[in-house]
Amino acid sequence: MLSPTLSKIINAAIYQIGWFSCILGATWGYPIVGSFLAILLIAVHLYWAESPKTEFKLILFTCLLGVSLDSIQQALGVFSFKIETGWPLWIPLWIFVIWAQFATMFHYALHWLSGRYLLAAIFGLVGGPFAYWSGVRLGAAELGENILFSLITLALVWALVTPLLFWIGAKLNPAEGRYRSFFKVGYEDK
Repeated sequence: MLSPTLSKIINAAIYQIGWFSCILGATWGYPIVGSFLAILLIAVHLYWAESPKTEFKLILFTCLLGVSLDSIQQALGVFSFKIETGWPLWIPLWIFVIWAQFATMFHYALHWLSGRYLLAAIFGLVGGPFAYWSGVRLGAAELGENILFSLITLALVWALVTPLLFWIGAKLNPAEGRYRSFFKVGYEDK
């Protein structure tokens, strides 16, 4: 097994590369390509994960919850996503993928927030709107007409959802995740 620190670093890098792939793919008119790259990174995460079945369950739950919340918020005019012409759903594929990617962080890069629900709520209160704002600035989405309403709504939703997802993650498996060794170095980190 890799060390917890190295596992966190790799996990954070996988997430960031996937997030930018989805956002920039949508912005540049290649949402399927960006989503596909991010899906490959999720597959890498699952392949290396110590507990891939638990990770898959958390990814599925997070994706369903996140897409449901984003659908409601989009219907209320909080934001709108850039959608490829001809895409049959109300939410683009890359949103499903970003939520799935976010789930990969709970046992790894963000595990330090596990059990710290107030701190997780504060993290969501700030980090959620920041992520959406970043996506807007890069051209993948637009906030609603009332920007203050949009940012406050995002902050409140994320302040509730983030601790909930940490709680679900802990119920599935409270342990900190570690990646299996993918290179033979002559010894295994224990």
